[in-house]
Amino acid sequence: MPARSAESAAGSPPREPPLLPPPHGEGLGLPPPLLFLPSRPSAGRRRQRAPHSWERGRGGKELTRREEGRKGSRPPPPLARPGGGAAAAGSRWGAGAGRDGTAMARTLVELFYDVVSPYSWLGFEVLCRYRHIWNIDLRFRPAFLGGIMQATGNKPPAMLPKRAEYMLKDVKRMAKYYQVPVQISKDDFQRITGTSSLGAMRFITAIDMTQPQYLEPLSREFWIRFWSKHEDIGQPENMLAVAGQAGLSSELSQKLLEMISSPAVKNRLKETTEEAIKYGAFGMPAVVAHFNGEHHLFFGSDRLELLGSVIVLQILMLAVLLMDETADRNVSQYS
Repeated sequence: MPARSAESAAGSPPREPPLLPPPHGEGLGLPPPLLFLPSRPSAGRRRQRAPHSWERGRGGKELTRREEGRKGSRPPPPLARPGGGAAAAGSRWGAGAGRDGTAMARTLVELFYDVVSPYSWLGFEVLCRYRHIWNIDLRFRPAFLGGIMQATGNKPPAMLPKRAEYMLKDVKRMAKYYQVPVQISKDDFQRITGTSSLGAMRFITAIDMTQPQYLEPLSREFWIRFWSKHEDIGQPENMLAVAGQAGLSSELSQKLLEMISSPAVKNRLKETTEEAIKYGAFGMPAVVAHFNGEHHLFFGSDRLELLGSVIVLQILMLAVLLMDETADRNVSQYS
């Protein structure tokens, strides 16, 4: 059985939106196969719960999570509980565990993304599904892929025939594997090269600066419009339509539209893009995990298993340290 997702034992966790809003979220109830978690339940085995507070059962009906911490249920082990004080820099415990051994701070994971990138969408959804299982502090960092390409001398796969041919097959396979409705064809390559995501990423940056609680659903709706519906995301009226789908009011949407031409938004997007480059990014998605004062770059949505393995290794190392400290303390008490 996979480990119980890390939720506070005190009260029910806040309800989260589905990975994709209906009807696009049909069939997305189970997390994909990744790091010890099977994609589908075997015959005669209990259905695996999704890490979110919702599941989709047979017929698309919504199922709610069983309340955590109810009478008779076993609480999660100490290392699985989020929050708690972090140790001081240079401590043998690192940045992740309290000395009392009762809690572990969440690992900071930053996702640099652009909605013009289908691989960014795949990485975005997988990290959303596993943020509680891996106990990570997931932070979305909207950046401009065109700026990264220009600064690093990289070229989009769509401009290289052999890479474009492989990308067409690869995205289809990964979309099916991760159950994300990316629709891609040969015609999309011309559409991608003729589309600038600068306006859309400034719009997303504006929401990050003003109402960050909408950052996740707004980003998702931009991907849905561009990669599922194959509709424009650059014109002002289309940005407003995306904002409406994400649940933003017309007043807020109009304010964001006015903000995209402001120096503050332009500078924020530029700074975030430059920060991704400093971390070593040359494309997207760029995932940066922070362990013990060091950063680790994982490029691409197909490297998230490596990220998960590193996170699990950190947890195991901390567990050993906790056991060692407890043993030392017990010996000192009876010596």
